[in-house]
Amino acid sequence: MAQRTIFAADRTIRRYLLGGVATCILLVGGAGSLAAVTELSGAVIASGKLVVDSSVKKVQHPTGGVVGQIFVREGDAVQSGTVLIRLDETITRANLAIVTKSLDEFEARLARLETERDGKGSIIFPASLVSRQDAPEVGRAMAGEQS
Repeated sequence: MAQRTIFAADRTIRRYLLGGVATCILLVGGAGSLAAVTELSGAVIASGKLVVDSSVKKVQHPTGGVVGQIFVREGDAVQSGTVLIRLDETITRANLAIVTKSLDEFEARLARLETERDGKGSIIFPASLVSRQDAPEVGRAMAGEQS
């Protein structure tokens, strides 16, 4: 008895599934054949002008920053190449100093490691460091590798 109920349910599900698949095939086939035989008799051609909303353009720096000076006001006419703002250099200069210090330390370390590898007696620093050895950061980097 239980076996018959399972087979009956299986037949019912199969019948609905086949009906759904057949309906989908008919819809897709009908839409495809309609698209294949329908002709487009023409197109609408119109002229227009694209204008920025209220003629205001937003200008954004690609990496961000703090505005130090603004050279124009709203409504001023500007030409291509006109300087509109100047970004504050404080953060950028601080980051440059940090990166320069790191590069100097790595360059001094590289010179020391090459000296150790080659078995030389004293470290031969590159000219880029020697020319700036009077700068406190460069002098410290060179002294740190000699000790």
